Amino acid sequence: MTRRLLVVDDDPDLRELLGLCLLDTGWLIDTAADGEEGLHRCRDEHYDGVLLDLDMPRLDGRQTLAALRADAGTASVPVVFLTAAADPALTATLTELGAADVLGKPFDPTGLGARLAAAFGWLTTTDDRLGGPQPAA
Repeated sequence: MTRRLLVVDDDPDLRELLGLCLLDTGWLIDTAADGEEGLHRCRDEHYDGVLLDLDMPRLDGRQTLAALRADAGTASVPVVFLTAAADPALTATLTELGAADVLGKPFDPTGLGARLAAAFGWLTTTDDRLGGPQPAA
């Protein structure tokens, strides 16, 4: 089964870099330039996960997550935050709001796919593209 991931970030260079980092995962990667666009895409399409920037203009990551959780059609989509401001208190707050994980910037590009797969519960016992055998979710 092919997974669909939506990357929501206002930085076009970072969106491109994230797509390149995840190229070998076999997932279908779509992008959105901000929270509003991300919400529209999630309402119009099915995504298995969302990688969401915390600080964005118009609709920030917290507001986007709240809107996703309030909509019955998107309430169960797992969300991982990506932020330059990652610290234990923020991570705890975002987890309480429903985030599956919080990744700090800078991130390890070689381990990004495995970290997301673990957060989303997508790991299989034989997924070599994500670093070899992994525990099943």
